[in-house]
Amino acid sequence: MTTTVTSAPPRAARRACFAAFAIQGFTFASLITRLPTIKAEHDLSDYQVLLLLGGVAIASAVGSVVTGYAAARFGSARVLRIALVGASVATLLVSLPDSVAGLVIAVCAYGLFVGQIDAAMNMQGVGIEDLYGRSIMVGFHGMWSLGAVVGGGYAALTLELGWSLLLSFAIVCAVGLVLNAALLGDLLVIDPIDGHVDAGDHPRHAPQVPWLPVLLLAVPTFVMWFLDSSISAWGGIYLVDGLSSTQSAAALAFTAYQAVLLVTRLFGDKVVRRIGPVRTVRISGLVAIVSMALVVAAPSAWVAIVGFGLLGAGLAMIPPLSFVAAGHLDADGGGQAVARVNVSNYVGYLVAAVAIATVAEQVSHRAMFVLPLLLSPVLLLMASRFAPDGRRSVRRTG
Repeated sequence: MTTTVTSAPPRAARRACFAAFAIQGFTFASLITRLPTIKAEHDLSDYQVLLLLGGVAIASAVGSVVTGYAAARFGSARVLRIALVGASVATLLVSLPDSVAGLVIAVCAYGLFVGQIDAAMNMQGVGIEDLYGRSIMVGFHGMWSLGAVVGGGYAALTLELGWSLLLSFAIVCAVGLVLNAALLGDLLVIDPIDGHVDAGDHPRHAPQVPWLPVLLLAVPTFVMWFLDSSISAWGGIYLVDGLSSTQSAAALAFTAYQAVLLVTRLFGDKVVRRIGPVRTVRISGLVAIVSMALVVAAPSAWVAIVGFGLLGAGLAMIPPLSFVAAGHLDADGGGQAVARVNVSNYVGYLVAAVAIATVAEQVSHRAMFVLPLLLSPVLLLMASRFAPDGRRSVRRTG
């Protein structure tokens, strides 16, 4: 089926999509790397941290599913811009509550918008890649990593300067709103992903998405996000409570992970073009196994940080390749399949939150990363699910 683009030229749309990924990465990293501070200020137990992360994951999954339908009616570009505004404002709201209940409400609001952003920006990425006719999706996720590195470094700086959460998150909110207004006007409007209309401009039924291929692709994608959640949400806590690190050093764990993600993604599209997605995922799985073993066996915080960084190389290219594979499972557009595979992101976060919090409370903080190590071989064993399954033809109008 031919997908019709009715908006900006490919280069302008690519730049706008780059900006969207960067804003999301910066905002997310600025928030998640302050989790140890939030935990300390509210005197949270590991199970209460679990409540926060679980609320975010559930809200994000709902947001992703809703976006699968909202993008079909209103366009993924519009959904993306509105959701980015919501996430920026919700980040500021996280710094305001005095109670745990208020904190849960604020972070769940943030999670709802995150789910919408993740689904919509990856719909945009798949559409733009199809316009170019070659692998460029890894580059979009590289911009997310660049934003995350900046956000992690910003969080470490604010910790060293002793800034309050309110001041820190107010700046994050302002940056997100300004960049959204300035840079995202050229996102693609794509039919039938966004419009679901036929050649005569008559409404038609949303495309049917094959469930079994989506579920099989979701399994290794879930494992990737489980490992990512282990680092993003629990890496700092592991270093502070398990390896007696300082909070500022703990923030560097996430930054090291994202920095290697970024460097890997700078060359990722060239790797995919050369060896294909299946071999890329197999090599990634091997690197993930080695890096998780290093984290589990680390005698000090700095060795664990090296392991976290190496894991970035192992996981860097799995999310973009999973979204591309998902987009091509739905030949009529890709929106529904992308949104559904994206749910595995939040399921991975939720299951990781439950599992790691349980291990931390019932065993020890030192044992928190044993389960991620045991799951990492799934990436190697299920790499075949990332095989290309055709590419939609794309035609521009206007």
